Amino acid sequence: MKLRDIIEPITKLLDDAHAAETHLEQNDSQFARRAYVRSVFSSLEGIIWLLKQVCLTLQSASSSRIDPAEFALLQDQSYDLKNNGETSVQTKFLRTSDNLRFTFRVVNRLFGGHIDLGVGAEPWDAFLGALAIRHRITHPKKVDELTIADQELQVCRNVSSWFNEIILAAIKSILAASEQAHPCV
Repeated sequence: MKLRDIIEPITKLLDDAHAAETHLEQNDSQFARRAYVRSVFSSLEGIIWLLKQVCLTLQSASSSRIDPAEFALLQDQSYDLKNNGETSVQTKFLRTSDNLRFTFRVVNRLFGGHIDLGVGAEPWDAFLGALAIRHRITHPKKVDELTIADQELQVCRNVSSWFNEIILAAIKSILAASEQAHPCV
């Protein structure tokens, strides 16, 4: 895996979120707010998936190994048996918050990172609040659930900045570990 294989898709996802933010700044409407929040979380979920692919691909650059359960979860899979005794592979849908924690735990272990998500502290609580906003506007039960208040928008913007910081830290950890293992990567 080359650096561009992770940087290009991450850049595209972040560009989408930035374009949604620019649209919001130029035309602050409820539509623009919802589009911004959806774009931020689409980027976040896509980047988590990309980081998981990096863990699967570059695990040999690490002295740590991925255990079978981690390997399955990094692939978003679970296994079961059919009643005829054959194995069955199923897509495992992980909650975004759990997926984020799991992915960064693996990134930290495989690549020597020290990325602190701030679980139990304000940044993590803000993330959970922004995630609740995203869920509310994506699966509304009443029309007023589609409205994003000013303070909710600010929480989402803060979470976007926080996520950008931890992604940068993850990329730095991956690059440092990759350069140590393969100086030409």
